[in-house]
Amino acid sequence: MSPTARPWPTSCPDTACWSMRPRCSRTGRRSPASPWFNHRRPHLALRPKQRAMTDGHHTLIDQIARGPHPFVIAEIGINHNGDEALAAQMIEATAAAGADCVKMQSFHVDEYLSPLAAKAAYQEQGPFAGKSQYEIIKACELDIAAMARLKRHAERLGLVFLSTPFERVSLREVLSLAPQAIKVSSCNLTNTPFLEELAASRIPVLLSTGMADLAEVARAVAIFKAAGTSLLLFQCTSNYPSKTENANLRVMDTYRAVFEVPVGFSDHTPDHVAAIAAVARGAVAIEKHFTLSRDLPGIDQKASIEPGQLTELVRVVRLTRAALGSPVKVRCGEEEDTTRALRRSLVALRDLPVGTRLAASDVAPKRPGTGLAVDQLDRFEGRQLTRPVAAHQPLQLDDFLL
Repeated sequence: MSPTARPWPTSCPDTACWSMRPRCSRTGRRSPASPWFNHRRPHLALRPKQRAMTDGHHTLIDQIARGPHPFVIAEIGINHNGDEALAAQMIEATAAAGADCVKMQSFHVDEYLSPLAAKAAYQEQGPFAGKSQYEIIKACELDIAAMARLKRHAERLGLVFLSTPFERVSLREVLSLAPQAIKVSSCNLTNTPFLEELAASRIPVLLSTGMADLAEVARAVAIFKAAGTSLLLFQCTSNYPSKTENANLRVMDTYRAVFEVPVGFSDHTPDHVAAIAAVARGAVAIEKHFTLSRDLPGIDQKASIEPGQLTELVRVVRLTRAALGSPVKVRCGEEEDTTRALRRSLVALRDLPVGTRLAASDVAPKRPGTGLAVDQLDRFEGRQLTRPVAAHQPLQLDDFLL
């Protein structure tokens, strides 16, 4: 899919704007201008509070929920190791793979991480065994000016750009970039002051729920619901990598039923099995950590997928959505030829002259399926033929005087 054909527009050409504008849920008419992105003049995109004043059906989350395929987010995170040029290359690889969105992480280490904080087990691996968590994360900081440049780069390539702020200073900086939504990391799910400040902006929120129980998720959701925030809730298992059998995808059913929000899956498993199952279970968005090479230094590289795998992820989740089809059972178009070849018709057992009144003994259910259906015998038994039918020929509607 080309960047201009994306259902989640960023800086699309003028000719595509009208078709990409959202429809009003009541009238079905397209809005005169998109309330969540200015296609002609991207630098004039609405600020979060302005955007929040528009109809909720016009948010990025609504576009994701109603989109033609799962929204694939490539999570670069800190895999760039503080190198803006490397981050730009990762963004380019994301676009080339056909993903819909690229996501970074924004933080000021001193605002959220104590120098004395212990490392998680997965952070002890490789060349970082002798460094503190503070030292590892500090080396991956990118300032807001770099984020602004990377956002422009992503949008030029047709990607939605998101960043996860880790504390309130970074939250305000990210909001100043006028993003289409904010992604909240699982580690901030219980950070009430952070969530309340974010909710006050009323910008759409993608909320991850790793390390949480249902009560903690409910408290976080309540903060956003009270503010009228458009919300997409991600099931997540916070280990890097996590085991496929620990994906716990049925939680998404609970989220939909209890919170009445669209759901996604933040996938830290090593393959695509869980992502495919998540889409089959109704996930409208899939997030996966992404890197150019797992051999790069970094604590998240080993839990990330590479460009070829991202291309395959996009392919299989879109194919999975397409395979779900419709709840209405109808004959598929590609079955027509098979139907003619394999179905049974009422086939004459002998030559039947004009005027013959059809009896059950005159026909048998045989292939091909190009004549009267076998279940129509009761309707035509006793009716006269208006033309002769040769032995072994399927009977047709035109053979009878009706």
